[in-house]
Amino acid sequence: MSIIKAEDNRKWTSAFLVACCFILTFATIKFVGQLSEWFELEAKINNFTLVKQGIGILVGAGMFFAILNSKKAVSYLDEVYGELLKVIWPDRESVVKLTIGIVIALIIVSSIFLGVDFIFSKILGLLY
Repeated sequence: MSIIKAEDNRKWTSAFLVACCFILTFATIKFVGQLSEWFELEAKINNFTLVKQGIGILVGAGMFFAILNSKKAVSYLDEVYGELLKVIWPDRESVVKLTIGIVIALIIVSSIFLGVDFIFSKILGLLY
């Protein structure tokens, strides 16, 4: 059973877009903060923290509305959602089995590397 339904198209694409714009807002705030360290903007601009957050919010909101108003971007997101509906998601039992198999394989491979490293360190210890 899939949690993704065809009739939820607009809801999921909007939620994805909001999440991406939040990330963009955060990155913009951090970038402006880094610029303030380089150019000492905090001393030059009153209430720089509010200005920095305002710039981040404006960039994030501007990107959100720009993408929503773009017909090509919205149709692309709709196509991506349509392809996501076609994905066959594995059931819980197979995910657990594959995860356990990967963990066991990881333990075996890391043990081999640990053994080879130990052997080479002993050999090099005898030589030097």
